[in-house]
Amino acid sequence: MMPLQHAELKPGIAQPESTTAPAPKKTALRIHELDGLRGLLALMVVCYHLYGSLQSVRDLLHDKLVILTQAWYAVDVFFLMSGFVMMHVYGRTFSEGAGVKSFFKFMWARVARLYPVHVFAMTAMLLIMLPVLYREPELYAWQGRYSLGAYFGSLLMLHGPWMDYRSWNYPAWSISAEWHAYLLFPLMVPLVARIGRVGAVLAVIACTLIPLALYLQNLQPDQYPTNGVLVLLRVFPLFLAGTLMYRIGAANWFSSGFAAALLVLATVVALSHEQWAPWAVLLAPAMVLSALSQNWFQSVLRRPLLLFFGKISYSMYMTHALVETMIVLICRVARRYFQLDIAADINLAFPLWASGIVLAVVVGYFVWRWVEEPARKWVMGLKT
Repeated sequence: MMPLQHAELKPGIAQPESTTAPAPKKTALRIHELDGLRGLLALMVVCYHLYGSLQSVRDLLHDKLVILTQAWYAVDVFFLMSGFVMMHVYGRTFSEGAGVKSFFKFMWARVARLYPVHVFAMTAMLLIMLPVLYREPELYAWQGRYSLGAYFGSLLMLHGPWMDYRSWNYPAWSISAEWHAYLLFPLMVPLVARIGRVGAVLAVIACTLIPLALYLQNLQPDQYPTNGVLVLLRVFPLFLAGTLMYRIGAANWFSSGFAAALLVLATVVALSHEQWAPWAVLLAPAMVLSALSQNWFQSVLRRPLLLFFGKISYSMYMTHALVETMIVLICRVARRYFQLDIAADINLAFPLWASGIVLAVVVGYFVWRWVEEPARKWVMGLKT
């Protein structure tokens, strides 16, 4: 999954209109609270993935801070927020049907937003792994995590639903899955635009029950699928729920600070117990709506530090696997040449994990500054 694209919204949450109109002008305001939520959740994913090869840190967090082991929740919220923002930005354009020209303009904007960083991260991963893999038969095969077939499949955004194994820059599975939702989005809009508020609430509940049912199966090897066709049972319902949430609009259910506190507490409690964690997906739409309401939670999400993380979240999300790969290589070198088992020694592993998080933020910032932003502008300029 991916972090939510740059969110834009006029003050308040207006209901989409049924008349065809161009996409909102550039003067539309960002949804700062969703930027903050996106940044917070992206950081959660980074913390989760970077301890993957550090056994002592993994054991510590599973024992003391289970919530950091439940980063799947962050990706589900990304899908919801993405559907919400796409409905805001393009809902009026597609409300009465998707013309070919409008569809290609929409997809070109998605290419400009996603693809430059995706290509950068894939290229960097290839360069890092080549010294390790160039003698391995797997590299020259069609299938396998670090095969050329998987590499080109990933470049084409096919690796999420159509490969049943992780490959190369594995966090990008969510980008691949969401790409499939974008292809169907213009067809969703006319249907969503005709649903009233009550119907939208019921439909959102129904949409979240689908991934919940999937998670409760406790499938192996991954209870929360990231590869294979089952991934579509995560992205499609949640993306659709996000578009439906736009129909719910500026509900005042969470304008009370007490209601927002109860929701956040319930989510934290659920995610802090592995047996309860799957049920947190039912609370995810309310989490987004709570962030959009005027309460203390919204104020927290608008703090400068979280806004900074939100700004770099996509680049940080897409490149933090490079940092994890470096951690794996450091552990291998230490074990081979210095007889140090860093992964098993918490006094060594924890500082390495913390340093990796800082490095992931730094790399995310520089990629945002020098790749994501200029490349997006350049690609968008190609169509003019």
